[in-house]
Amino acid sequence: MARLSLLMLAVMIELSRGNRIESKDEQKAVQLASDQDADPSESPYYYRQKPGWENTANDDVKRLSSVQPEMRQIFVPVKEWTEVASLSIHMMIATSMLENLKNATHVVDIGSGTGALLAVFAELVPKSAVLEGLEYMTEVADAARQKMEEASLLFKKNGNDTAETVAKKISQTGIAGGENGDLFNFNLKGERDGEFDVINVGFAMSENQIPGALWKALAVNGKLGMPICDGASSASSSVTKCPCHYHIFTKNSEEAEFPGTKLEGSEHMRIENDIHFMVVRPPLKFTERVECPGGYSGCDQFSEQVPLPKDGARFVEKVLSSSWTNQATTKQGSDTDWIHMKSWQEEIEVSSWGLTVVYVLDCEEGDTVMTWTFTGLGDLQSMGTRRISQHKGKQGDCIG
Repeated sequence: MARLSLLMLAVMIELSRGNRIESKDEQKAVQLASDQDADPSESPYYYRQKPGWENTANDDVKRLSSVQPEMRQIFVPVKEWTEVASLSIHMMIATSMLENLKNATHVVDIGSGTGALLAVFAELVPKSAVLEGLEYMTEVADAARQKMEEASLLFKKNGNDTAETVAKKISQTGIAGGENGDLFNFNLKGERDGEFDVINVGFAMSENQIPGALWKALAVNGKLGMPICDGASSASSSVTKCPCHYHIFTKNSEEAEFPGTKLEGSEHMRIENDIHFMVVRPPLKFTERVECPGGYSGCDQFSEQVPLPKDGARFVEKVLSSSWTNQATTKQGSDTDWIHMKSWQEEIEVSSWGLTVVYVLDCEEGDTVMTWTFTGLGDLQSMGTRRISQHKGKQGDCIG
């Protein structure tokens, strides 16, 4: 009887241990379900959809050979799982961009990794379309070309002539690596403005750090899709991943400005599923701090928290100078009145970030307050760094 009790106790211990292991595995799977880099040796989300993502892909996309395990196996990472995203994310992107892809002439995937999403795009675009991948890591870009060659052979085996042709072109000339694969070198001089029907970015950014060159590169009715961190991030942050959502922006006209994430409607759509993606920030070599003169409230904070390209920093310094503010024209009252207001504004076009400033001189009984309000292709308002001001008190030069 005692031996039987001991045996039953041993069985109960093993069952309990098994339940604990299963619980840990379940918890790990839940965490990986929201991650960019779910390792298929630990979780199947590289090869099949995550729970809760079933409605983010339509049947046409689910039937593509490029989302089946045989094709996905080709694009496993070279070193790290941050080189690829989950199958659910790739199918969601393809579904969201489907009509644009079917009629596209130019498509680019920035941060294309091993090329898994490019293979999906290759199966959807016309044979004449030009697909490009930009991948900063040279070793990964080199591997992606070889993987795309293998994909073209598999497309051929499956009888998909169009995808075979497109994938072959990508393998030969369509994937740029190193400096040529860097987002912050993309369309820097406006040489590709208005060219792309679809632009996808394969890593997360804070909205305030999105280069304006991306938006400018879109064709009319083109779509830009990318993960955007749910909160603002400073240039010096050490965070490597952020909780984010995938956002899709549509350029409805040639003159349309970047709509930002707060606008809802035809110009902006947010995919509600939570994701975690690797964060990419502007490299220091492309940014520069503003040299703030003394007595300007908010300037040091602006310089610290808003990464600007060199031409943007020079622009800020210029508009703080008296030679620029002297161009302001009187909008209310008269220069000789104790109460009057002057204003002036300018936009910098050559900056990849885009930057606009509105300057206001407010004179009330000889008390001068000058304010510079900055906006750009990013949500500067949410960072509390949009204004620089100077208060000259009774010694101001209000009266002209």
